[in-house]
Amino acid sequence: MDEQVDHPSNTREFMAMWNSVTADHLTHKLTGVLRGLSARLPDAPPLDEAQAAALSALLIRAFQVSASPEGGVHAAVQFLAEYGADAHA
Repeated sequence: MDEQVDHPSNTREFMAMWNSVTADHLTHKLTGVLRGLSARLPDAPPLDEAQAAALSALLIRAFQVSASPEGGVHAAVQFLAEYGADAHA
């Protein structure tokens, strides 16, 4: 992978790059946590790498909703409840 990372030209670009890298890092870390957690919970089905990664990305977004000024745990749970509802309607 020989991608050259350009330097951001302004603060907005820097923040976008930072948020992307942070989300990628947290998603990777949470994937491992979820796989380990499912192994430690009684009667929980094991999660493979792809399942845990898919859940991790969604949970990271819910955490971001929760941490926003208008958010909170209720907002995060509502986000999870509504996620993908349009696709199944």
